[in-house]
Amino acid sequence: MVSEKEYEDAREAGIKHQLAVPCAVAARYDSSTGMITVDLNRGYSMSFHKNRSQVLCHASDDELKQIEIEGAGRYIMFPKLDDGFTVLGMLAGRFGNRHWEKKWADEHEVEIAENTLSEPVYAVMVERTAAQLNQDSSDVIF
Repeated sequence: MVSEKEYEDAREAGIKHQLAVPCAVAARYDSSTGMITVDLNRGYSMSFHKNRSQVLCHASDDELKQIEIEGAGRYIMFPKLDDGFTVLGMLAGRFGNRHWEKKWADEHEVEIAENTLSEPVYAVMVERTAAQLNQDSSDVIF
């Protein structure tokens, strides 16, 4: 059984984590442009064309019009596809697996940083955030 103090400590840590990590507060699909836009809790938005995403590139407008934000803003889900992507993956520029990223880069004659083709960059960011949360909240960088 969890004590009241343990519950409050966990709740407070969760709130600090949400503030420390970018989370989605809204998401939408514009069928006239093919753009997915995700509004973040940091006061800015990120947009990308559906063709940039391995998960979304073959989806119909109907499959993309319903978007849900899950996991306290960490995941963008498309129920009709039963799939989605992570906000941190999007921010790291990771829109598919290693093979997809290399193929997309070759087709579009662009270079993709090697670190986006190996372990996701956001894993390091989450590690640092977790370490920051163990500090006094006045020391956490938001």
